[in-house]
Amino acid sequence: MMQRQLEQIIVAATLAFLLGCHAGLSKLLPLIPALILAALFLLLLAWGCRQKAGVKLLAAAGIGLCFCCGAASGSGAMRQPQLPLQTFTGQEVRLFGRVEAGSVKVTPQGTSLVLACQAVQTNSAELGSSLPDTAIAVSGKVRVFVQGQDLSEKITGGVIVQGTLKPLTDFANPGGWDSGLWNELQDLQGRMSIKGSELYLSGDGQSIRQYIGGLAAGLRSNLQHTVPGQAGAVLAGMTLGGYDGISAQTREDFAAVGLAHLLAVSGTHIAVVTGFLLVLLRRRSHCTMALLAGILFFYAALCGFKPPVLRALLMSLALFGAGVSGRLPQRSNIFCAVVILLLCYEPRWLWDAGFQLSFTTTAGLLYFYPVLSCLCTRYLPVGIAEILAVSLTAQLAALPFLIHYFHQLSLSGLAANLLLVPLLELALLLTLAGYALLPVFGLGKLLFLLAGLLLHPLLNIIHWLASGGWATVTVGSWPLLCGAVYYLLLLLLFGSSDWDDFTACERRLLIGLCCCMLVGIGLYDKFRPQPLTVHFIDVGQGDAALVVTPQRQTLLIDTGGLRGDYDTGSRIVLPYLRYLGIRSLDMLLLSHGHHDHAGGAAAVAKNIPIRRLILPQEQPSADIQALLKNTKAQLIYAESGTNYSLGNTAIQIISAPVGSADSDANESSLIVRVVSADGSIVFTGDATETEELLAAGQIQPGQVLKVSHHGSNASSSMPFLAAVSPQLAVISVGAANSYGHPGSETLQRLAACGAQVRRTDQDGALKITFDGSQVKCYSYRYQKEFF
Repeated sequence: MMQRQLEQIIVAATLAFLLGCHAGLSKLLPLIPALILAALFLLLLAWGCRQKAGVKLLAAAGIGLCFCCGAASGSGAMRQPQLPLQTFTGQEVRLFGRVEAGSVKVTPQGTSLVLACQAVQTNSAELGSSLPDTAIAVSGKVRVFVQGQDLSEKITGGVIVQGTLKPLTDFANPGGWDSGLWNELQDLQGRMSIKGSELYLSGDGQSIRQYIGGLAAGLRSNLQHTVPGQAGAVLAGMTLGGYDGISAQTREDFAAVGLAHLLAVSGTHIAVVTGFLLVLLRRRSHCTMALLAGILFFYAALCGFKPPVLRALLMSLALFGAGVSGRLPQRSNIFCAVVILLLCYEPRWLWDAGFQLSFTTTAGLLYFYPVLSCLCTRYLPVGIAEILAVSLTAQLAALPFLIHYFHQLSLSGLAANLLLVPLLELALLLTLAGYALLPVFGLGKLLFLLAGLLLHPLLNIIHWLASGGWATVTVGSWPLLCGAVYYLLLLLLFGSSDWDDFTACERRLLIGLCCCMLVGIGLYDKFRPQPLTVHFIDVGQGDAALVVTPQRQTLLIDTGGLRGDYDTGSRIVLPYLRYLGIRSLDMLLLSHGHHDHAGGAAAVAKNIPIRRLILPQEQPSADIQALLKNTKAQLIYAESGTNYSLGNTAIQIISAPVGSADSDANESSLIVRVVSADGSIVFTGDATETEELLAAGQIQPGQVLKVSHHGSNASSSMPFLAAVSPQLAVISVGAANSYGHPGSETLQRLAACGAQVRRTDQDGALKITFDGSQVKCYSYRYQKEFF
């Protein structure tokens, strides 16, 4: 009885530490109050022990102490021991530091790298190899791009760079990749673009970490020369980490079938390697375990000692090391200790998706796998039952976090894990064996070829599974309450009965209540009142907006588009739609064919059904041609004066100029007014001043105006603003863009007409709701709780 209570207290204390760490990171409980509370709980615990108080009092004091320690750890993580590098943003500086191992990437335009900075100098003295007395010690990393040079063979030690330190730019949208948080977790604090003459190699020698990084780069190069294409890139990512060379399509395919965790080094890989080595070594003596730990440590070094690798290594060793004892309590204690140690070392990992998924899946294997394994072995052969139980446990345990980050459920995930994971793990082992045997008469390259031959058909199968419309289902975002109720339900269904005192009747009642709560929350979210809502999506220097009508019908106006291979459709717009639980679009309207408005349209059309497509009357651009190849939507070419309806919401085409073959697409940009009983919005695309003047005599007022051409001085003439008379003006614009948008003259005209101005470069995504006559505007960068 006492043993069970102790284990329950340890688990509760670990959860309290996690909550405290979150409170500290969120600045809800600062460092000094956390330390004072910790001291009070410590005194209470000491007094309770001396007075031989009851278990409940001692447990409460210990759990409170763990919460305060977690808060103190999280608050301390926000304090920099040295001056942060971002203090010098916008200044011409000279940075002294070392190149991060494995960060050097060569492109046709030049070389990019990540510099871990040790010192900064702000004066303009001559560049030298020694650290000057005027340099200031700093902490942080900077992303450096060296224009037009391949420096991959030259960078072996310390580096000095000189240039203007610029701020990192990110997109602030719900549903997508949180690059701002990722930069914080990686301690990236700025970026710099320089010429080759502004980089100097200092006399510092190559560190051991850089030497191992060079060894890993050589292994990666050998593999990808032997196995070219996506197969080689996937094998390199699976064995050495990173996504170099892995296409966006391959990553989407793996995510769609629930295998995204296999594309980079994770706990699954470490577990496979550990199991394989244990089979080879057979005898589990102290020497064997020391050798095993040494091999795994060197493998982690090859992978760059990145946080996900370290977490996977420690968690897997804890799980397998504790597995010598068949008792759950001992394994649970070791797991809890590892989690607390990891967060003491770096509290910010609590907010990292990799840590969260690794934590939940390992916890699931500890607490839910035994029951699920027994259930599966009743009906299936032992081997298949074990594989199925592991896969099912991992997916059930991580489900709320998978929904939180991807907003989709993989319907083919179980089948893919059951049938494909063993073959992918075999390819992984062949590749790792190839690394070890590279010096042996080409045997290593032969193993690479075998791994590539095995992986090629697997990639085709994964793509086929992902391309089916049944592979995934969009579920939207889950409220925090849903996640808590879901985990309680898992504990009641698959947790060991030794951990609670519920009778069978009480357990069934609680299970029923949990199911009712989950269903009730889902029904409320589906049928609650929906005001007319407009989402202006942050796509940088481009336009994209989503209109959701009171009847929950959807209109997407423009899809953004950036230079290079960054697809705003697949990486920004689609995650935003999935976050909102949108599975199809009733209408897609493109104002004109310029890339910054239509660049993401093809990816959107490829992934979700579109009922109606409205295009301007102009020569179709390459982006519109790609869109037409990927959709079966009803095609409509806009004409001035026509109206379309989405339930009780009208889409009025105010202006639809006919573009000629030699005219600028901006001259054929649509001006559209969306109106319902709740309110009205005017969308102008990149309409020119001439178009606006022609439309001014025909348009009715609109409460919200999407400012034309990202706020350029040639837009938003006074006659047009007087006709629209907006309360709120939204400028969709990229941060620090080279065009100088928005123009000062436009901002002055908007102020003169009394419009409140909101900008996506400053606010991120904007959510505007029409509640009767009141217009409410929320910024995702500063008001995430309203999204």
